[in-house]
Amino acid sequence: MTPKMKECIQIFRVYLDVEKNYSEHTQSAYLRDLKFFLIFCLKEEIDFLEIEVVDVRSYFADLGRERNLDKKTQTRKLSSLRTFYRCLFQRSFIESNPILSVSFPKTKKRLPKAFSPIETEEILEYEENEGSPILERRDKAILEILYSSGMRVFELVNAKMLDLSNDRKTIKVMGKRRKERFVYLGPEARLALEDYLIMRTDSNEEEIFLNQRGKKLTTRGVRYILNERRKAMGFEKSVTPHKFRHTFATDLLDAGADIRAVQELLGHSSLSSTQVYLSVSKDKLKEIYRKAHPHAKLDRG
Repeated sequence: MTPKMKECIQIFRVYLDVEKNYSEHTQSAYLRDLKFFLIFCLKEEIDFLEIEVVDVRSYFADLGRERNLDKKTQTRKLSSLRTFYRCLFQRSFIESNPILSVSFPKTKKRLPKAFSPIETEEILEYEENEGSPILERRDKAILEILYSSGMRVFELVNAKMLDLSNDRKTIKVMGKRRKERFVYLGPEARLALEDYLIMRTDSNEEEIFLNQRGKKLTTRGVRYILNERRKAMGFEKSVTPHKFRHTFATDLLDAGADIRAVQELLGHSSLSSTQVYLSVSKDKLKEIYRKAHPHAKLDRG
C-alpha cells in the first residue's frame, strides 16, 4: 500500500466509526472490501484517486472470474466503494464520486421466512427432561424474549441487567448504528425471564444472559442453543434467532398492527426494510378479505 492509500484508509475508518456509527462488523466488511479494491488498483497500476467507471467494472469482472461472487456480495462491495469515495469527495480528495455512475447488480428479493403459529407454539413449549435446570430456564427465556420482542440476536446477548426495567416489561437495547430503543416483553416472556433470574447466582455479571460458565453468552452460543433444541425436537426446519424476528413482525402485521409501529419495534431506520413483511402477510390478508367481503367469493384469482 502506498502512503496515500494508508492515509485514506485511516480517514475512511474514522468516517465509518464516528460519522456513520457503523457496527464493528460492518466497518470490518467495508475496510476489507476497500483493501481488495486498492490491491487491484496497485496490480493494474491504476491511480485510485483518478479511477473511471471502466476501472470499477473491470474490478468486478475480475472478482467474478476469480471468486464467482453472488450478486448480493457484489452489491455490498459496490456499496463499500461508493461510501469510500463519498468520504473522499466530502474531504476534497477527489472532484466527483466516480462510483455514482455504476449501477448495483439486480438481486433477487428473498422474502423472510417465518414460523407458523403452530410451529412457534411447538418450539416455545417444548421441554427437555434432562439437563441443568438453570440452563433450561435460560433457554426458555431466550426463546420467549426473541419471539416477544423481535430483537436481534446481538441485541439480546449485549442486553445488561441495568437495561431491564424493574417491572420486567421493557429492555433498552443498542441496535445497529448504535441506535437505542426499547423492546417490550409480553407476559410469557416476563414470566420465563423471572424464572431464570431467580435461579441466577452470579449477580455480579452485567449481562442478562450467561453461558454455562457464568460468563457473557455469545451470538454463536444462542444459535447453538436453538439448533440443539431443533434437533432434540426432531424439527426439520431451521430454528434461528432471525427467524423469530421475522415471525414477530409477520404476526404483528397479520394481526393488523400499523407498519410504522412495527418499524419502530424492529429498530429499522428505513420503512422499506419493514415493508418486505407485507409481502409475507399478503396471503393472510387475502384470506381475511375472502372471508369478510360480501363479493369476495366471486373472486377466483
